[in-house]
Amino acid sequence: MGSSFLHAKIRLRQFGETAKNVPQVLIYPQIPANPVDPIMRTVRKPSLSEKEIMKKNRIKLTLIIASLCGTSSSMNALGQDYYSSGPVSSVGRIGDGGGQESETEDALEQDARPAAFRSNVVTDNGIGEAYSSNGMRFASYDSAEVSTAEKVGSCGAAPRGNSASRIGYSNRSSGWFESETLLWWPKAVGGGPLVVGGNNTSVLPTTPLAGGPNNLIGNDLLVGMRLNLGVWTDCNQNFGVGARGWGILSDGPNKTYTNGGNSTGIPFFNTSIGASDTFLVNVSAGVNGANTGTIQVKSDTDLIAGELYGRALLVRDGTSRVDLLAGYTFVRLDSELGLTSQYTDGIVNTIQNGTVITTADSFGTKNQFHGGHLGLLNEVSKGRFTFSAMGKVALGNVHQSSNIIGQYTAVAPGGANTAAAHGLFAQSSNIGSISRDQFTFLPEAGAKMKYQLGRAQLGVGYTLLVFPSVAMAGDQIDRNVDIGNVGGAMSAPEARLVTDTFFLHGLDLGVTFKF
Repeated sequence: MGSSFLHAKIRLRQFGETAKNVPQVLIYPQIPANPVDPIMRTVRKPSLSEKEIMKKNRIKLTLIIASLCGTSSSMNALGQDYYSSGPVSSVGRIGDGGGQESETEDALEQDARPAAFRSNVVTDNGIGEAYSSNGMRFASYDSAEVSTAEKVGSCGAAPRGNSASRIGYSNRSSGWFESETLLWWPKAVGGGPLVVGGNNTSVLPTTPLAGGPNNLIGNDLLVGMRLNLGVWTDCNQNFGVGARGWGILSDGPNKTYTNGGNSTGIPFFNTSIGASDTFLVNVSAGVNGANTGTIQVKSDTDLIAGELYGRALLVRDGTSRVDLLAGYTFVRLDSELGLTSQYTDGIVNTIQNGTVITTADSFGTKNQFHGGHLGLLNEVSKGRFTFSAMGKVALGNVHQSSNIIGQYTAVAPGGANTAAAHGLFAQSSNIGSISRDQFTFLPEAGAKMKYQLGRAQLGVGYTLLVFPSVAMAGDQIDRNVDIGNVGGAMSAPEARLVTDTFFLHGLDLGVTFKF
């Protein structure tokens, strides 16, 4: 615009010096006369005084300068046949701050141009070229302003001042579909050790092999999938509705522990003697023989969740937007902990040598949550990258249940079998099911980074799910055992439903499509 403005000043100076010789004929440069449009015809008037001629010439110069300042090309202002393959940038216009222009500013800008650049623009071929009624082609001077719908952000175009690639108008999509692979880690089983070992067979083993802070159980990597589908309900992408579902269905690993020449067992507190004790599976009694066997620990965590949600635009600023999230959430979290021991008796005692003895404890819990959620979603676009952060909390009721099963079998060499409905921690005093309902809340937070490839986005993210009050299998184990009354009226272990805080967290790898 600087060169156009300087050119206008030179013309103004020349105009003042030769004002007396200015003919009373005004012809707009390089625009052929149009008998239909009065402003394009040669206008002849009666002779005017020198003062009147100077006054009218100043008015005409003002219109010319205004048209020069209202576009990025002086050729465009003078009506020359100037081709542009795309919309002309508004940067550099007088009074243009680079953002969206008000309707008043647009009106003033258009009124300052010659009528040939306003009233005759009737079509836009979609690539930034506009044509007048007399067939002349103009650059995209008016192509971004011919439609009022475009100014407010219709389905066909983003609002002025915002490129079509910016957040909220990205490719002017009508919906989204997202598929992710989940690589999550759960919280480990709490409590003390479940399996211990020792090198000295003359004393009870005390070295933790499974369980405890240094030998975690139940924190193995879980693999799942999450799907997210939604549509915008309006052209400006102010409101949307969607559904999201995810799940982790795992068959937890079985870890087996043997003696390897050392003693191994399951520790517990013997209420009959009021002291710590160990259920020995592998032990050497010297000349009196030995018991040999294995201890197997299985931990399993399953998660199925789904939600229906709506999103409403709160703030949109160029390359970023903040949405309010609200909807319904369903979550089912199941856990299982199994503890199985099997050994062959080889010690001289009342049990026939060679008898295979098996004890099995199974603890299972289910947590079903129904409630509503509320949260915020922030998205920021930087070139091909999109960064998002989401936080929400669901409030509602959780139905908690616990089920405990025990089994004991002894198979003698002669084929005689003995069976009972108890294990070690699963006894007649606590076997069975317990359930209850409780009000709780479930927070969720996540962050993602996506890279644009056409209409697809490849993304990597992190998710944290927290369950402040749920029943997990490992917490239902009561390590107090009234071993002296097994099979009778036992005082311990007790039937209980214990809750604790549980969490899942990990990586999300996926792809998003906009349609």
